Formats: sequence, structure tokens, C-alpha cells
Amino acid sequence: MAHAAGLLRNALRGTISARPIGAVVAVLLGAVMTSAFTRSFAVALGDLRGTFGLSVDEGAWLNTVFNAPQLLIAPAIPLAVVTFGSRRVLLISGMGFAITSALTPLAVGTPMLFLLHGLDGLLLGCFIPATLATVFANLHPRWWLIALGVYTVRLTLALHLGVPLTGFYVEGGWWPAIYWQASASAVVLVLLILFSLPERPVNVDLWRRTNKGEIALFCVGLTLIYVALDHGNRLDWLQSGTVVVPLISGIMLVVAAIAWQHVSPLPFAHPRALARRNIAIPLAIVTLYGIMSVATALLIPNFLGTMAQLKPEQTAHALWWVSAVQLLAVPLCIWLLRRTDPRVPVVLGLLAILLGCWLGSRITHVWRAEDFTPATIALGLGNGMVFLALVAMTIANAHRDEIVAMVAYIQIPRVLGPELAGAVIATLLRKREAIHSALLGGYLDAPRLAALDVSPGGIAAIVRREANVLAFADAYRFCFGIALLCLALTALLRSTPPNPVTARHAPPPSS
Repeated sequence: MAHAAGLLRNALRGTISARPIGAVVAVLLGAVMTSAFTRSFAVALGDLRGTFGLSVDEGAWLNTVFNAPQLLIAPAIPLAVVTFGSRRVLLISGMGFAITSALTPLAVGTPMLFLLHGLDGLLLGCFIPATLATVFANLHPRWWLIALGVYTVRLTLALHLGVPLTGFYVEGGWWPAIYWQASASAVVLVLLILFSLPERPVNVDLWRRTNKGEIALFCVGLTLIYVALDHGNRLDWLQSGTVVVPLISGIMLVVAAIAWQHVSPLPFAHPRALARRNIAIPLAIVTLYGIMSVATALLIPNFLGTMAQLKPEQTAHALWWVSAVQLLAVPLCIWLLRRTDPRVPVVLGLLAILLGCWLGSRITHVWRAEDFTPATIALGLGNGMVFLALVAMTIANAHRDEIVAMVAYIQIPRVLGPELAGAVIATLLRKREAIHSALLGGYLDAPRLAALDVSPGGIAAIVRREANVLAFADAYRFCFGIALLCLALTALLRSTPPNPVTARHAPPPSS
């Protein structure tokens, strides 16, 4: 008992021996929790809107209030970890999130509901950026690639396996469990950090010399861009000042922050690294990867919802192949990265995505979940290999003193990429469905249909159905084109030098 009390006292004070494995498990748990909770919230938003008594507009803004604060804090977290230490950052954010997420289902009134969701999003934004910083600081380089593999898999597990669990909670009337499950995960994270990471002194000199203004400009600018993207499709983009003003303001602030860092004596994320080909191109492909990934995460559930009137949680069985295949693809990608150039798994993954998108473009109105199986297998294989290889390549080509900057910039494709992808695909589906409806209407033979006793309502339903099918086929062709563009960008990459991430060694000199 005395030993346990002493251990607890030392853990609370931070005077413990470092346990790297426990620290890495904690931050990976935080990354999984962030992705799972974000996905569960998105799937359950329609039901939560009804539960909380919100209008359609209020529900849309609740989504923004929850997600946008992640960008308000995420780019600054790597610097905060270097300055204050992983322990302080993760304990404060973990304990805060455990409290706010536990209180959110109990909120009374719209203002409190929005406030608690904003705090949930702000605190969630701390975990994933801290993951990479903590992994690199606590693990031997030979384990970095495996940790990155787990980091990659958590996104797929959250996107596809979290859906049926969310449906179980919502259909059973246990929707508060969505929040309380995340709260319990945060408590486990806090306990792991308490007993795994020792306290270290604050880097006071770095804190004093850091220019807080450029950090604020960068984070606020990205947040405003996210707000514009989140409401772009709903408000018809440039037709709404609610979209135009945040978009222009956000871009101006980000440009100002980047320009400021060129003259700052201690820039927090100098963009010099982005000028290198093997960093700029992988980040560009990762951003485009968000569009390719919606070929499964968004198009399949939306199609089944439109054609078969299924709710998102009822479409989860159509996506389990993606998760299963990606769990196999990640070890394969690690094996290839250890033995070949990172460009090899990137190319193989993009070819698999091309195949999956081509199969998806052959869609018809009779397709149901099992008809998507070949496409989802190919897409799962491609998604698992491309993302991991690109992240490994980006980190491998960055200098050690640029890691903080790189982790900050990675947050842009991580958060903005999926939001941009969702907005682009939703707009594409809406516009193409309208175009195909108009075109199909021109081919109707009204007298013949009248003779066949086909009602106008039945004609309209058939036209609307086929227009939707053609729009989804166009979306798959669009994703196919994006994959082709990424393949062309991959051809511009250079060989990655020997590095601790992939553990590749320089070849022996030729005789």
C-alpha cells in the first residue's frame, strides 16, 4: 500500500521514470479517440439535431463550432509540446476534454450546447498534433514507421467501424454514450500520461522569443477557411457573404502569417521546408488524398442512402472490406518502405485507387452493398498504402529542426483536406444531378409514355433516380482524375535519402 501511495505521489508530481511505450500508447489512443469521436458526431448529427431541438441551420453551425476550433489550436500544439512538454499539454487537454465531453449531453439551452461543443473541438485539436511530436521524442527511430502505421489505421477504423457503433447508440436511445465513451477514453489517456511521462522544465527562453502574433494569424486564418468550406455547398459558395468573407479573410491571414515568418527572428513554422520537392509534393498529394478517400467514406453511404433509403449506420456493412483490407495494406506498406523507395508503395496504392474508382464509375441503380465489394477492396488497399507512404516520405525528407514546422503544416491537409473533399464532392453531386435531370428530360417521349399509362410522378421519379446514378458515376470519374493527377505528381518526386523513418541505408558505392 505504501509503495502504491508513493508511486501515485510521484506520478502526480511528475518525478517518475520515463516509460516510452506507455506514452506512445497514450497519444495513439488520443488520436484514435479524436477520429472516432469526430466521425461519430458527424454520423449522428441529424439525430442529435432533433434531440437538442435545433433547426437545420443551427445543426450546420453546431458542426462548424465543433470542428473549426480543432484548426484554431492544432498547428500550435507541436510548438507547445517543445516549449511546455508533452506531459503538460496532454494532461491539461485530456482532463479538460474528459470534463467537457461528459457535460455536453447535459447541456441546457443552445448557448451552453454550442459552448461545450466548441470546447470539445478545441481540446480534441490537441491530441493528433501531439501524437507525432511525442512519438518522435520518445521512440527509437526504428519504431517510428510502425507508430505511423497505427496512426494511419486509426483514421480508417474511425471512419468505418465507428459507424455501426454510433448507429447502435442512436437507435437504442443511448446517444449520450457517444460523448461519455470519448470521456472515458480521455480518462485512460490521462492515467497513461501520469505514469509514463516525467515532468520537465518549461523552455522559458523559447516561450519568450516565440512570436505569438504569427501563430495567432496562422491558426485564425485556417479556422476561417474551414468555416467557409463547411458552409460553401449549403450556401452556394460565392453567392453568400457568409462564405466569401471568411474565405478571403482566412487566406489573407494565412498569407500574412507565412510572410511574417520570413522576417521573424524565431519563426514557429518557417515555410522553407515546403520549397523542397520531396516535401511540397507529398503534402499536395495528401491534400488531394482527401478527395480520393471520399470514394468510399462518402460516396458509398450517400448512394445507398439515396437509392435504398438507408441511414449512414445501416450502410456500414458495405464498408467493412475497406477496414479489413487496410489493416493488411499497412503492414505490406511498412514492409515495402523498409526495402524499397517510398515512391513504390505510393504508385502501387494510386494504381489500386484508380482501379477502385473505375469500378465505381460503372455504378447502376440496382447496385447495393455487395456490388461495391470489388471497388472497396481496391480502394482500401490503395488508401492504406498511399497515406502512410506519403507521411513517412514527408517526415524522412525534413531536417530535424524542421519537424515542428512540418507537423504544424501537416494539420492543413489533415483537417482541411477532408472538409475540402466533402464540399467539392457534395457540390459536384448536386450540380451534376441537376444537369443530368435536365438532359434526361429532353429525351422523354411524352405521348408514348402517356399511351403506356406512365404517370407524370412515376416519370419524374425515374428521371431523378437515373440522374442521381449518373451524378455518382461522375463523382467516381472525378476521383479517378484526381488519382491520375497524384500519379503524375509522384513522377516528379526524387529518391528519398537514407533516413531513420524507413531505415533505408545508402547503397554501396559503385565500382
